[in-house]
Amino acid sequence: MLHIISTADWAAARSAGSIAPAAGEEFVHCSDRGVVHVTAGKFFHGRDGLLLLVVDPGRLDVPVRWEAVPDSPLWFPHVYGPIPVDAVVEVHDFPCSPDGSFVLPEPVAVL
Repeated sequence: MLHIISTADWAAARSAGSIAPAAGEEFVHCSDRGVVHVTAGKFFHGRDGLLLLVVDPGRLDVPVRWEAVPDSPLWFPHVYGPIPVDAVVEVHDFPCSPDGSFVLPEPVAVL
């Protein structure tokens, strides 16, 4: 499972011990290799200073639900509660290309 986060938010999460759902949200938005490009393009197009976290769902003690999102046939994993930092098993730089799009880091692309 993958989660896109800014370097500043990752530093704050490490200090807090977990990644909490955003204000007003019930869950932490995640993706998998097949849909992370959709998330990156829609919400992070052209942004620098991002990381791609690999989360081990087996290390979570809160529910993960695969859910459809409005106006899309795609399903995304939603983590209904905080993601402990020890559930993050890999951290990768996630720079955008000159055109603002994103390419999966090679270690993630072969997971």
